[in-house]
Amino acid sequence: MRFRNWLGDVRRRGQEPTGAGKWDKQGVGGLMGVSDRGAARRSARRSSTLMGVLAIAAGIVIVMNLFKVSASLSLLTADLGIGASAGSWLVTVCTVVAVVLVLPAGGLADRFGPKRVGLFGLACAALGSAVGALCTDIGPLLASRALEGVGYGLTGVVSPAIIAEAFPPERRGIPMAVWSCWMDLGMLAVLNVANLVIDPAVASSWKGLWWLCAALTAGLAAVYALAVREGPRPEAGAGAGESVLLTSLAGALKSPATWVVSSVFLLYNVGVLSLLTLAPLYCQTQLGLGAAEANSYTSLLTIGMISGAFATGLVLVRVRTLRGRIMLLAASMALAAAVLGGAYVYTVDQIVPFMLLGGLALSIMPAVGFTIVPETPASPAFAGAAIGLFMLMGNLAGFGTPLIGGLMESAPAVLSATLVAVSLTGAALSLLLLRLMGGSAPAQGA
Repeated sequence: MRFRNWLGDVRRRGQEPTGAGKWDKQGVGGLMGVSDRGAARRSARRSSTLMGVLAIAAGIVIVMNLFKVSASLSLLTADLGIGASAGSWLVTVCTVVAVVLVLPAGGLADRFGPKRVGLFGLACAALGSAVGALCTDIGPLLASRALEGVGYGLTGVVSPAIIAEAFPPERRGIPMAVWSCWMDLGMLAVLNVANLVIDPAVASSWKGLWWLCAALTAGLAAVYALAVREGPRPEAGAGAGESVLLTSLAGALKSPATWVVSSVFLLYNVGVLSLLTLAPLYCQTQLGLGAAEANSYTSLLTIGMISGAFATGLVLVRVRTLRGRIMLLAASMALAAAVLGGAYVYTVDQIVPFMLLGGLALSIMPAVGFTIVPETPASPAFAGAAIGLFMLMGNLAGFGTPLIGGLMESAPAVLSATLVAVSLTGAALSLLLLRLMGGSAPAQGA
């Protein structure tokens, strides 16, 4: 009885009891409000975590589709009666389609929402893989791979856009860091899964991998459709959609900061993509190792990069200010210069430490870059297009690999010096972001 009388007094006067359970000025009603708000925050965090997981899973599945050719190329060429050169086009056609699509994909994500565009990409990849499993000739198979390339191009932009929309800037570090190694995770997944469905004695068993990838992609698309949530998109009447799309693209392309961070990604990838591509060849031609040894040693680079990406995510949890992240971006390019300076001059005894430590150092830039780029345009509504430009510039770096391959064989010392200069230029450009963006801190949120 006394408790009820005291509780009534609290309700009437809005008192704050002291001690273990502190209430606000609205008494019991206020306590319930705080509890409700806490539950809402926990629910929002669970929702954003789920969306981050699905966005990353979509990227991994798409990369599995991309590199399933590499995991089954010997069987595929034997079954279709084609050479390795023709077989390599099965990967190249996906890359070409993706390069064409990445910039428009960002604008489409801003206009129609990353969920719709992402679902379309997953559907294209699933359909392309299923059609490819039915092909018995290289022509139709190439067409199916072009369809899969649509999924590759769209997902590479949409997934980080979903993460950017689901998490506030100060909480994007870990999900963006994990996303930054989507290619490595997808390659590891498909190389291991391939062994479960491919029979080396049966040339046509490559089709089993195609069917498996189609099923995985379709299943993920179904979960994606049910679970991914996004904010409202701008309304557009008939004929206005094109105007909104162009506005989004223009909003990103007019941002000097977006161009700068995308250029840094280009300079980073000039060396890193060539290293990932040419490291096995260097080990064989310059160090005299066998193909199996060269591939095994190169895989250590990938392991280092995956480990480093997760570690960078933990660092980004602590480094929440934009200024701090820009400084980390500059430092990552300086580390890249140190690694790439030795990329084509290391000896047999130095392979293991170079691959592991080099992978750790090279993993930092993409993790930080993906975290920064959604903040570079003038409005969050242009984040998708900004990510599209970032991805486009990174992909363009791959066209420099043949030139780097020639320098590796003829003038490795010149190549090393060039890669150091390129990376240090990226570090200098990173510091330019401090002036362009003001080094402001994102709002601290829960």
